[in-house]
Amino acid sequence: MFSFFLKKLPGFFMILAASLLLFSACGDKQKIPEAKMVILIGIDGLSIPGLQIAETPNIDELIRTGALSFKTRSVMPSISGPNWASHLMGAGPEQHAVTMNGWTRETTKIDPAQKDEDGYFPSIFSVIREQRPQAKMGFFYDWDALLFFTNPRNIDRIEFSLSYPETFEKVTPWLLENQPEFTFLYVGYPDEVGHEFKWESPEYLRSIEGVDAALGQLFNELKKAGLYEKTHFLVVSDHGAIDYGHGGISMEEMVVPWLISGPGTIQNRMIEQPNDVFNTASTIISLFGLEQPIAWVGRPVYGAFSGSELSKQNTNAYVQDPISNLSSGIYTLPQSLTLKVADAATEIRYTLDGTEPNLNSVLYSEPILLNQNLKLMAAAFRGNYRSRTTKVGFTLVKPVEKIQLRHMPSQKYYSEGAETLINRTFATGEFTDGKWLGFESTDLEATLTLPGISAVSQISIGYLNNTYSWIFPPARVVIQGSTDGKTFFDLGKFEEAQITAQAKAGRNELQLILTEPVSVKFLRVFAANVGVCPPGHSGEGQPAWLFVDEILVQ
Repeated sequence: MFSFFLKKLPGFFMILAASLLLFSACGDKQKIPEAKMVILIGIDGLSIPGLQIAETPNIDELIRTGALSFKTRSVMPSISGPNWASHLMGAGPEQHAVTMNGWTRETTKIDPAQKDEDGYFPSIFSVIREQRPQAKMGFFYDWDALLFFTNPRNIDRIEFSLSYPETFEKVTPWLLENQPEFTFLYVGYPDEVGHEFKWESPEYLRSIEGVDAALGQLFNELKKAGLYEKTHFLVVSDHGAIDYGHGGISMEEMVVPWLISGPGTIQNRMIEQPNDVFNTASTIISLFGLEQPIAWVGRPVYGAFSGSELSKQNTNAYVQDPISNLSSGIYTLPQSLTLKVADAATEIRYTLDGTEPNLNSVLYSEPILLNQNLKLMAAAFRGNYRSRTTKVGFTLVKPVEKIQLRHMPSQKYYSEGAETLINRTFATGEFTDGKWLGFESTDLEATLTLPGISAVSQISIGYLNNTYSWIFPPARVVIQGSTDGKTFFDLGKFEEAQITAQAKAGRNELQLILTEPVSVKFLRVFAANVGVCPPGHSGEGQPAWLFVDEILVQ
């Protein structure tokens, strides 16, 4: 009997541990206060840098009295439709089936995992309607596609507007007169401006500031009516962006701000736990003490509420990240880098060797001259609180006047033609990103012309290693120099064994570092294609690809 008990001990302890976790989760659940009124404020395209750089005194007031996450992930793809559906429906596209902008029940490509008699996946509105039939709910928006995602029969007041000022004109009296349990307020303007003028542009920042001013007017009216302090506010976004767009899987696009403020939330604290956009619905349902549908995968953000075990881990207050005037990149001239934060009570400290800054790091006081390759890391400090780290990778190269190719790349992967190799833009690990030159069974032979005879100490070339897609490292690389463009001499070479030994999956870079600088005006870079896929490969004997992106001269 005793030996039998010993054999069962591991299972016993697993059950005990699971029980303790369940008890802890239930304990956290009891820490969420019951809400009287919840307003979900959706700002389309609100990025983390945008929130930090723009002057937003009214959102800042919510931050000081609430909990802010900079670790909230969008669902993929990072476009509006699937993400707003996820905020409202507690699940991702795999469950709610909203996979694109312009989604309707008639055009859906997959069926929702769970649906009502009208074919809609359960949303915040349907859950509240089912469990609190008398609750009042409103939906105020300026993007007509939004209403297709959820069953309108569950919503008391639906108002579409052509602009966000009109939306605020309609939602304010509704809130004051009805004191509804739940209202969704959507603003699409920052996304529109970002697409037209670029994310983080002055126009984009002004669009955020305009929305914040409108929020300030709404908050003032709620304060006059004695409703502001009783209300839970959530400010959320659907995606960030790069340059003029989004839809990819970069961190700039996939990570968004998420904010909650109201009775029972921790105040002026950062949520350190991972978060997802579909947790928004679960948090709101939990605030009303309701049960969520079985098809939802979201979880309440317990770390945002005082007294929960997770909230005890969230001890850092919000400190704005240092804003740099320069982005990471490749430059042909030395640059002056400046750092700033809006809060005068903070100080900025930085390093130039890629290590994390701390209170003992160099104090920023004046512009920093960047005249060599380095990685700047900067953070803002206010007392014991610290911002996230701002990172700027700086690479200084010599300008290239002209580039010529002996063999042209495939039209399938042409990018900017020969200029692709000197446009000072790195490709990613994806061969479809439009930044690679692809050569099918042919070699790369590029001749670069510098503005004048110059001392060169390093040449590098980027290539892609993705053998599953029949893209192989170069079989051999030879780099030559010349002063007259006629007679070339070897500067260095890489043989196949040397290249293969250091190749990793994705983007790679071969760096030829000369023992002493050599004066040249012309450079010739030759990279041999392996020709055909090798024996044992799925494409054995078929034409192989060579993908290259950037040639840097230093």
